[in-house]
Parts: sequence; C-alpha cells; structure tokens
Amino acid sequence: MPSSQPPRKARVHLVNPLWDASGGSDWRTIETWRLLRPHVDVRLWSEFRPAEVFARNYPINAIRPWRLKLPRRGTLVFIGTYFRIGHWTHLASYDRVIVLYNTHQPERLAKNVGRLAKAGHRPEIVYTSEALRRTHGGRGRVLQSPIDIERFRPPAGTRAPRPFTVGRLSRDIRSKHHEEDASLWRALASAGCQVRLMGALCLEPELRGVPGIELLPAGAEDPAAFLRTLDCFVYRTSATWFEAYGRVVMEAMATGLPVVAGTRGGYIEHLRHGINGLAAASTAEMIEAVLALKADPERAARIGAAARSDAVTFNSVVLPQRTIDVLTGAPSPDRLVPDHESPEENIAHTG
Repeated sequence: MPSSQPPRKARVHLVNPLWDASGGSDWRTIETWRLLRPHVDVRLWSEFRPAEVFARNYPINAIRPWRLKLPRRGTLVFIGTYFRIGHWTHLASYDRVIVLYNTHQPERLAKNVGRLAKAGHRPEIVYTSEALRRTHGGRGRVLQSPIDIERFRPPAGTRAPRPFTVGRLSRDIRSKHHEEDASLWRALASAGCQVRLMGALCLEPELRGVPGIELLPAGAEDPAAFLRTLDCFVYRTSATWFEAYGRVVMEAMATGLPVVAGTRGGYIEHLRHGINGLAAASTAEMIEAVLALKADPERAARIGAAARSDAVTFNSVVLPQRTIDVLTGAPSPDRLVPDHESPEENIAHTG
C-alpha cells in the first residue's frame, strides 16, 4: 500500500564561523540558507561564536563534538576555506561533502580537503567564479554568491541635492584596497567628488584630513543604506589579493549604481563594459571613467538601471536554481578526490 507520508526533504548543512558581520562568506552563508529554506531542510552551523547580528536573527546551531552535537546525514557544505575544519567530521557520515572555495587560498584548501579525506569523506570543490576556477586550475562546478535584491535596492523617491558621491565598502584590511587607491581618492576629491569609504580606516595614514574624503570603519552603517548614499561605486583590490567573486560589486549593481571596477577579479564576469558598468585597467582609466559619469548624469543613470536589471535577473532567476542544483543534486565522480591520490597531490586539478 503506498505511503501517505510526503517525501522527505533533502537535508543541507551550511557550515561557516559566522563571526564577522561584515564578512562576505558569512553573509553568503545566510543568503544561501534563506534561498534554500523553501526547498530543502537547511541548517546553519558554526564551531565558533557568531557575530551578534547573526546570533540574534538566525537559527545557528553550535557544533559541540563532546556532546555529539554536530551535523548528521544529508549534504555537508563548508562555505569558505579560511577557517579550520575540526576533527568532528570523523564522527558522522554524509551523502555528500562540499567545500565551497571562495577565497584564493590554495594551501588552506589543500589542508581542509586533506582533513576531510582522512576522516573518510570524498569532498567536492565548488568554485565561486570561473576566474577562481581558472586561477586554481580546477574542474569543479561554479556557484556564485547570492545577495538579497530586496535589501539592496535603489533609493525611493527623489534624492536631496548633493555633490556627486563616489565610494566603496569592504572589510577594513589593507589588502582589500589597491596600492594606488590613496592617489585615486585624492584625485576624485580634487575634481569635486565627495568620497565615502566604509571599511577604510586602514587608509587613514594616507588620507587623514583630506577635504571631501570620509573614512568609516567596517560596519559603521548598514551596507544597503550606505550604498544608497553613493552615485557611483568604485572597486578594486590590492595586487596581493585576488578577489574571487566580490559580492559587494553585485550589491552595488542591485542598488542601481554605475560601477567602475578593476579588471582583476571574479566580479568582472558580470560586468558588461559600457552597458551595466565600466572596467578600468589603471588608476588613470578609473579616474577618467568616474569623471565621465559625473559629467553625464543620464549615462550614469542608464548604466545603473542596466546594472540593477542584470543583478535582479541573475539573483532571482539564474542563481536560485543553480544553487539548488549544485547543493542538492548528485555529485559527479570526476569532481571527487580519487581513492588512489592524496588530496594534496590532486588539489590543483580536482573540484
């Protein structure tokens, strides 16, 4: 006799420290949980003390191996490789184990994949961008970082008059800023732009007291509200930091901002030069691009509208289905670490 019970939902465990309220991986974990909730039994897990904003607003499970409180069964997904994976993975089995590789740290990836393999798992590597997959030399699937397009939306109504305002936000570390950014911001301020930089106290020795430049610590304002104070979003990172995806660029696009971005990073895959953003290969090109937008408000508005449209389509149509397919579908054998090779030896061409 057929069972009258509804089919059991797939179970997905999302593991991340969730310790940084300004961290892209942390927010990626939250947004992935939000996206999967209607479709699967999805749970949030952390081995660490979560940031207050996450602990207060989301159902985060604490991993406590000595009490046997840990993810069990289903698909186990580690979002990021910058944190250490505990030995608790020895204590449970899973249908799949996925490492979502979203920062260019191959040594950390090798250590985490190696630890999982020694615990008896066959981890898959999923990349956050085509650019990171190429840089790493892997073959795994690509899954970008989702954002909340309702939270990041253009300002309503007519804004009050203000100077043309440019800026950016990021974590407050020097590698998130290009080596020539101080010169860039000085030049734009001298040309009459108001400059707002959140997550930029690390630039204070170079920019302290410069008229027209406002430096804010990371998290000083709600990111969505901060973006709505800008007329143009400008983004690039240090030559020592490969921005594997750069979800802040997508957030700016969703806010309807024209983006002027460096050419090195995963975010460039979503920029159509001259249509939904502008790519600039040098400081001089970046200054020229920003000032051209300042001089042509209609073009700036047209590029910003195209950016918003593309961000909405990607995050509401393309990415939800891709996330479900990648995180709840069946693994592909050629994307797993082979039995006869150590993960460290095979890491450059697995995924």
